[in-house]
Amino acid sequence: MPRPVLFPLFFLFLGFPTGAAEPVKVFLFAGQSNMEGADTDPAEVERFPPYREVFEPLKEVRYSYQTGASHRSGGWTTLQPVAGNFGPEITFARFFRQRRDTPLALIKDAWGGTTLINDWAPDGGDDQSKKLYQRFLTHVRERLAALKQEGVTYQVEALMWHQGENDMFHAEGKLRYGDNLKHFIASLRQDLGLPDLKVYLGEISTKGIWGMDNRANVALIRKGQMEVVESDPRVYFVPTSHLAFKVGRPFGLHYHFGTLGQLQHGEAYARAWFGESGPQPAKLKMPSTKKVKLFVLGGQRNMEGEEAWLTDIADSPLARPQRALFRYHLGKVTHSDGWQPLGPVDHLGNFGPELSFGHALIPTMADDEILAIYKFTDSGSQSLDWLPEGSPEKYRDRYQAWIEGIEAVRQELIEEGYECEIGAVFWHCGENDRALDWMAKEYAQRFQTFMNATRKDLEHPHLPWVLTEQPMLPASISGDKKLYDLNPDLEALAAEDPHFHFIKTADLSHRPVLFGTKGVIALGKRMAESWLKISGR
Repeated sequence: MPRPVLFPLFFLFLGFPTGAAEPVKVFLFAGQSNMEGADTDPAEVERFPPYREVFEPLKEVRYSYQTGASHRSGGWTTLQPVAGNFGPEITFARFFRQRRDTPLALIKDAWGGTTLINDWAPDGGDDQSKKLYQRFLTHVRERLAALKQEGVTYQVEALMWHQGENDMFHAEGKLRYGDNLKHFIASLRQDLGLPDLKVYLGEISTKGIWGMDNRANVALIRKGQMEVVESDPRVYFVPTSHLAFKVGRPFGLHYHFGTLGQLQHGEAYARAWFGESGPQPAKLKMPSTKKVKLFVLGGQRNMEGEEAWLTDIADSPLARPQRALFRYHLGKVTHSDGWQPLGPVDHLGNFGPELSFGHALIPTMADDEILAIYKFTDSGSQSLDWLPEGSPEKYRDRYQAWIEGIEAVRQELIEEGYECEIGAVFWHCGENDRALDWMAKEYAQRFQTFMNATRKDLEHPHLPWVLTEQPMLPASISGDKKLYDLNPDLEALAAEDPHFHFIKTADLSHRPVLFGTKGVIALGKRMAESWLKISGR
């Protein structure tokens, strides 16, 4: 039976002791719908094991909010969902509290569908402006004055900002975003009397509909953000494209992080503020055997394991170190620093098919041979990003890093004295490409270009490739038509290329887009079975 969400507990106000030895840390949160928490559902948190306790009250954390046109706390209250939604503040506070006992105060002002060029402009913007800058400024001043009146000392630490999706559709807003953001930050620092205020800019996710279908516009907003980051040492960029993103209506891409994405979103800001990149495991003492069979695993969401939870396999042999070598680059943010035993990785609490893949293949290795796996994924990418020539949005290109990564791990093994053979590349068919008709129609051709370029650059013209199937979505993001089925294209490619193998996996346990824990384990086993059949082992 699902655990109930205990909303009433939030209204037990847990204030600060006056005269505390350490000042209260005040954090500001502002922006539009993905800061507001659109399309989140507190009841859905039960599905995500690492976060099931996330709504339990935290001591000495108070909260003030204004979201949308009408939701206002009217003063300090306890941290809680608002109107059935929540944003990054929930897990930001929990992550912070796990590391420090310092009292916290969070002030949030967000309104979906708003622009920096008008609604958040310090000078008020045009006649249609909602004048959110002044609203935010007044809100912050009132809450800080209330703390002072209570005799509570405080320190304003930072602003967490997630906005820009609507400016990218404004003819001037998308071109002037960097200048407008500089003006916004400078004005806020001056008007609040906080000249050293730090600002953390959340990336517009490339995994959502805007990131997939409006690549050029998203790139313009990112360009503006990076101009500010590079010119101001107190402004920091917070990657978000590796985080979960809501599956659409009812299938495909969406506009918002959704429940799981927002839970991870808050932790991303907290990690950035603490300067944490995640723990790095110790390097492995290399085995004495002299032969290595290297497998390369790549892809997007399901190869990363977006909803396959480590907590679900805590008692499984898959959760323990296995007798195989493992290296990885995950989502541009998590990478290994040396070889380690095959096992779980600290990346969003999830795992991919590599664990069951390795577990199935290890017993088949010869006595003088050891299995090695190199995993390279980017769950916010599309097939365009893996082409050798890249795309106009150069910051999204993955091919060069992909090739350099494979070459580096192979060369390292050779320099260690091993005979290293690349057994195969395993790739999971792009989830993001399947959600857009125009991308699906071009997927097979782009994949073939990517595959053949990899073979050429690795000087391995007959390198085996195994592509596992991404289940067909029954409808487009609007739900009004059947999407293009790219499976026949991939089957035709397999018929032409004796070293390319297309493996069906739609029969495995899965939700419309994501395989989840059970499905990812089955996917890894299917991959191993296919290799044993192909290689004749």
